[in-house]
Amino acid sequence: MRFAVIGDRGMFGKEMTTFLQDNNHEVTGFNRNSVNLDDSVDAISQALDGFSVIINAVAYTAVDKAESEPSLANLVNGEYAGKLADVSKKVGAALMHISTDYVFDGNSEKPYSTEDAVNPQSVYGRSKLLGENLVAHSGANYTIFRTAWLYGKHGRCFPKVMFEKAARKEPLRVVDDQFGQPTWTKDLADQVLSFSSLPKSPNIVHAVSSGRGSWYEFAKEVLGDYSVEPVSSAEFVTAASRPKFSVLDNKSSLVTPIGDWRDRWLVAKKEALEGI
Repeated sequence: MRFAVIGDRGMFGKEMTTFLQDNNHEVTGFNRNSVNLDDSVDAISQALDGFSVIINAVAYTAVDKAESEPSLANLVNGEYAGKLADVSKKVGAALMHISTDYVFDGNSEKPYSTEDAVNPQSVYGRSKLLGENLVAHSGANYTIFRTAWLYGKHGRCFPKVMFEKAARKEPLRVVDDQFGQPTWTKDLADQVLSFSSLPKSPNIVHAVSSGRGSWYEFAKEVLGDYSVEPVSSAEFVTAASRPKFSVLDNKSSLVTPIGDWRDRWLVAKKEALEGI
């Protein structure tokens, strides 16, 4: 298989490209300097013709800023995703599209399944749902990967921010009433490769670590004995609403789900904090 990674400079896109290279797969990374997603489907198809799998790692991820930039969020997370689905259909490639837990409202008391109703509560979440819908209605061969709380070697992420603040001896207050699944970008890359290698991949996958934890619990795993104060989300006013409970059911009979997030953090820690 020949892989194209669109958005190869981002935290996940760079990880995905490197992961494929390290596992001896033929992969080409694309970014705004090599493919313009504002171009027509025909023009983009010329650049991506001959690839068997197209991985869309392009995303607008500024959750709070999206509240004041809905058009840009919808363009990047929605319209670009739909266009890449059209391209995938045209060139006969499978599309692997990265989505988010923010498509849910966070009011559940049990992990969300892939069949549960979506109800995003923020501009960011609605823009990602727009992307899911455009992909689903494109007629392309697609798999949507909903993931959450990503961290990794490339780019900014929660563990790096916590570690840097602790290194400066700053007091740390972290919310303890928002629950999710910290997920290593390398584990997500492995899931994408595993599902793309199947004869028939499901249309929606929940690609997150197993287990559940709060941001406070994640901070404690990252920092060990360093003092962290647990606080409620009511003490942190943000422009965008965050899901209180965005735990996703990642069970699969097709591939091995990612392991417990605490165990995976122990494996990922050295690499994720590299360079700090």
